[in-house]
Amino acid sequence: MLKTIGSRELKTRLGTYLRAVREGATLVITDRGRPVAELRPLSAMEDEEGWLQDLVATGAVSRPKGRPQPAPERIRITGPPISGDLREDRF
Repeated sequence: MLKTIGSRELKTRLGTYLRAVREGATLVITDRGRPVAELRPLSAMEDEEGWLQDLVATGAVSRPKGRPQPAPERIRITGPPISGDLREDRF
């Protein structure tokens, strides 16, 4: 089932439309009468891993090689704070 709704109506009745999508409906969202998005149920193939595999297959992204690198250690800054110098410059 394909239904067209405006963005304002979607905002007002979001819960109702989400229930409809859960039940299998497909909605075309319009902004000032022009279609801008489609809201539809996810199929089993569209889970997170599925679309990631599609992106890898097309070469749009690549999987990381090896283990992730640890974050660099934070640099400790010693000495007086610079806020005093900044205050002096303001006056």
